[in-house]
Amino acid sequence: MSAPVTCDAPYNDLFLLQQTEQFHDTDSQIVQAALQKMKVHLWYLSEDLVALSLFSDNVFSSEKRLIVAVLSNPEGKTDLRRVDPKSVKCFREMTVSQFVTKRSLNLFTALKLDQTFLSTDPDVWEARDDFTKAKRTVAAVRVVNDCTERAVKLATDYNMSLTHDEEQRQLIFQVVKHHRKQITAPSKRKFTEI
Repeated sequence: MSAPVTCDAPYNDLFLLQQTEQFHDTDSQIVQAALQKMKVHLWYLSEDLVALSLFSDNVFSSEKRLIVAVLSNPEGKTDLRRVDPKSVKCFREMTVSQFVTKRSLNLFTALKLDQTFLSTDPDVWEARDDFTKAKRTVAAVRVVNDCTERAVKLATDYNMSLTHDEEQRQLIFQVVKHHRKQITAPSKRKFTEI
């Protein structure tokens, strides 16, 4: 339900990765495949967008204090639009603040947000006009991968509604894989010929 909430996007992405990693002992193959796919969609954990979490109600004040403290950390060597998937081996013990650098302040410049609230304690931000105005601005920004997240949720729910038996689920995956091999070039034209 919080997928469309812009300020929750960095937190949600990190939380999803952490939850996925917890199942490594259960089925490491599936976890590796899922993580490999998710790691190429880490836009909201990038240096530029991770500061969105300063406006999230899901991020504790203690974490926001850390984010503000590390805003002076040196920038990465290259200006990546998303986190380099190879740079993070494990997300389990990471926090949002570990993705923050000096470049994270670019968000304030790009959205023309007043930064003065950063000099005060996060516990009093909600009472400040500059923070509430900035939070409204951030809330108006659309989350780009919202549709993707909803599609993944829909596919997961559908998958779980087919069967709860893991053996049967694996058989379904094998049937789908077999049919994909049968259709070598899935194009609209090829299906109209049938």
